[in-house]
Amino acid sequence: MSDANKLALGAMSEEELAPVLELLQGGDPDAIAAKAGISKERLFQMREALLAQAEAQKRVGEDFVLEKVGRNEPCPCGSGKKYKRCCLEKHEEARLAQGGEETAKLQAKEREQKKLIDEIGEAFGLLARQQYQEAIRYASKLMRSYPNEDRLHDIVSTSCMLAGDCDESIELCKRRWEVAQEEKDYFVEHGRYRDAEVEKPSLSYYYPPMTWLQKYWIAVKFKEYLALSPEIENGAIVELVKELQSADDTERFSERRDKGYEMRKAALQETLDGLKAIGPEAIPYLLPLACRYSWAGLFVPEILSHYKTPLAIRALIDISMFGYAYSSGASLHYLEQLGEEAVPYIQEAFSKNEMFDPIKTGIVSVLGNIQGPASYDLLLDLLEHESHHVVNWAGGALGKFGKIEALPPLLAAQERIGGEKMIDEAIEKLEEMDGPQ
Repeated sequence: MSDANKLALGAMSEEELAPVLELLQGGDPDAIAAKAGISKERLFQMREALLAQAEAQKRVGEDFVLEKVGRNEPCPCGSGKKYKRCCLEKHEEARLAQGGEETAKLQAKEREQKKLIDEIGEAFGLLARQQYQEAIRYASKLMRSYPNEDRLHDIVSTSCMLAGDCDESIELCKRRWEVAQEEKDYFVEHGRYRDAEVEKPSLSYYYPPMTWLQKYWIAVKFKEYLALSPEIENGAIVELVKELQSADDTERFSERRDKGYEMRKAALQETLDGLKAIGPEAIPYLLPLACRYSWAGLFVPEILSHYKTPLAIRALIDISMFGYAYSSGASLHYLEQLGEEAVPYIQEAFSKNEMFDPIKTGIVSVLGNIQGPASYDLLLDLLEHESHHVVNWAGGALGKFGKIEALPPLLAAQERIGGEKMIDEAIEKLEEMDGPQ
């Protein structure tokens, strides 16, 4: 790798580091690169830089290095004989034995990993079938052997939440978020997790801190949404919500991805129209569905956007922070459609729950797309945010306005947080506009 391509990994943001970690954990490079918005070549460059850093640190930490000795050179044992007449054969046998032992260890580890993946799949299956207590027991048993496997913690925390034990789910997500931050720092410093070697697949799959922060947020909101449930249920709404949940019936709907969504929407259009017609009274019944990673939850943002009440708008902001591929993106789309009407609610979102600010970058991007005076002023305020992650996104959003007067505060923010991709590009764009025509 050329010097120009080398990366200062210790200075990488969590957003930049996450795809590298996912790649090292065996993820698909094309999918990871697409999700991160970078080229596959860039992703591989980042991986090689991280591995090179880890290898360099490994060499520094070795107690000694046995340099290669020529066959006709004096033997390093000090016997005075040539190496080929003394210890060469013994060293070769040792190297071969070590190689065979390492190969056997690697094969055993790969078999164990495959078995673990199958068991995790079984646990996720119990969760999908809504057998929450069984999923908790199965995953908890596996965690005795694999205490740092985040997929198992995910299964337990989600099962607890959906089973109604929200406090346990919240506490578990908070603990794993704290662990993830510690592991990220360790990974940046050493190029590996505590219980994994760089050259071999890890048996523990760690989630990035941002993922656990999103799960923490979902658990918090699920508890709040359950508290909104009316004491006396509206039977008509309950029936419509049950019909909406039929979207999760894989026997009725076998298609997946975009085709699956369109098929379900066409089949459930009457149900969607019915929920829209009922009005905001349906919101408390819909919000818990939004917390589930399910087909039914995908339709909640569309229904909420129809109501346009304060509770509905705040819920769209909540869902945008969940990190769900479709429903979070749809929520941002509907917030953009509201235009300046959404800005006070976005400002309100940044005035509370500050620990969750790093997952509010989606609504920062909405401000850049609304491009009104209120959104512009709020973005200027966000340039002063303590989170460099938020500042970077605010800078990128400000660049969309094309206002030269934004250049001084952008430069001041850049100096404070250092080089970040989005704010750097915004500054470059405005400097080109400000240059000679």
